[in-house]
Amino acid sequence: MGSPSIRTAHLATVLRLAREAVADGFAGVVVTHGTDTLEESAFLLNRCWDLEAPIVLTGAMRPSNAPGADGPANLHDAVRTAIAPSARGLGALVVFDGLVHLADRVSKVSSRSVDAFASEPSGPVAIVGEDDIRLVYRPTERSALIGGDLPETLPRVPVLALGQGDDAELLDLLPAGAFDGLVIEGVGMGHVPELAVARLRRLTDAGVPVVIATRVVSGGTSMNHYDYPGSEVDLIRNGCVMAGALSPHAARLLLQVLLADGAEGERIEAEFGAYGY
Repeated sequence: MGSPSIRTAHLATVLRLAREAVADGFAGVVVTHGTDTLEESAFLLNRCWDLEAPIVLTGAMRPSNAPGADGPANLHDAVRTAIAPSARGLGALVVFDGLVHLADRVSKVSSRSVDAFASEPSGPVAIVGEDDIRLVYRPTERSALIGGDLPETLPRVPVLALGQGDDAELLDLLPAGAFDGLVIEGVGMGHVPELAVARLRRLTDAGVPVVIATRVVSGGTSMNHYDYPGSEVDLIRNGCVMAGALSPHAARLLLQVLLADGAEGERIEAEFGAYGY
């Protein structure tokens, strides 16, 4: 199965089997995964993985029969990380090209290079060593740790990218109840065209949570830099929530998990606020 076809039900099974393995005495768990959506699976698993033992995801950018295949080395490093004392308590991790990344910060940044993953804004959390991983920094307390099991399906939350000349007219064509929440991929620090704001306000007034992320890779969204029509201050004033450091697809996953857990306005705002700058 290609990783774009992975569903929440598959990850729910992975979560159950991983917990059983730890309960049987394994020091940690390694999950091999296609790289296209590896970061999304890591992010979802990190919402529920509440054990001290690490769960480590890895994969490969080159086929096993290609010169310089990277899969064996990545798998070797992932196993080392899974049994590393310093990896305990870090939640879900991604190991690639000798580096260890936190699930909430990692993104695939190259569709070709074996150095395909990076973490924003802090860089990798550790380097894989012989007997342990070497921490580059000590992570802060994990955010949005919900625990429990992943549901088989998640609420409907699309991502809508807006740019110059796009006033979110598509929303006018969708019937009421077509989705449970919405993530907007905006520009800059989380900005949208002025004429899109009224459409987003109609959603928030109807109780549909709207989260604003940015297409910019580094820096995330803001809360208070700009105050003009369509800016982050204007969007917050109209009931939207800012995604902070989360990418649009990570923001989508967090909103889905929160809605599945019964979260509403204040809690959604607080959970996303933990990722803010």
